[in-house]
Amino acid sequence: MECRKIDNDSGISPVIGIILIIAITMVLSVVVFATVIAYEVKEPVFAIIKIESVNLSNQEVVLIHKGGDSIDVSDISIMISVNGETLNNNLKNLPVTGTPYGFSHALGGVFWGTPGNQSHDNIWDPGDKGDFNIAKSNNTVLHSGDQLKVTIVHRPTHTIISSPERRI
Repeated sequence: MECRKIDNDSGISPVIGIILIIAITMVLSVVVFATVIAYEVKEPVFAIIKIESVNLSNQEVVLIHKGGDSIDVSDISIMISVNGETLNNNLKNLPVTGTPYGFSHALGGVFWGTPGNQSHDNIWDPGDKGDFNIAKSNNTVLHSGDQLKVTIVHRPTHTIISSPERRI
């Protein structure tokens, strides 16, 4: 009996190619899966906030939560614009226990204090009010006829919750 050597490798190349494609696909799918699982989607906050009143004598602005989601006050910033110009000092670190620069007197309602020194939980629920007084250090005094805009930003999601405007 005679032994013959067959020199035909044509069947091995496609098999190795298919095994490599399957391995690469599996590795890529694991990487995509790990990336998607690691990414935490934050839910946007929806709320209807209105400017309830503006008192020109003491520069007080009262906001009221009219409906929608409850808001953790420590997650929001409030940007104030008068006649299209944003004030130099805005409310960024809420709630506060003293008087923030640019605002006279302590803030009121849900914008001031902590559960330890106030009777609320720092959650802005529908029906709750928050107020602030714009100080002269902002170089802005509210006058009759001014356009006031208060933009409430949810910091964790970087979205605007509400942006009520009111002609004073």
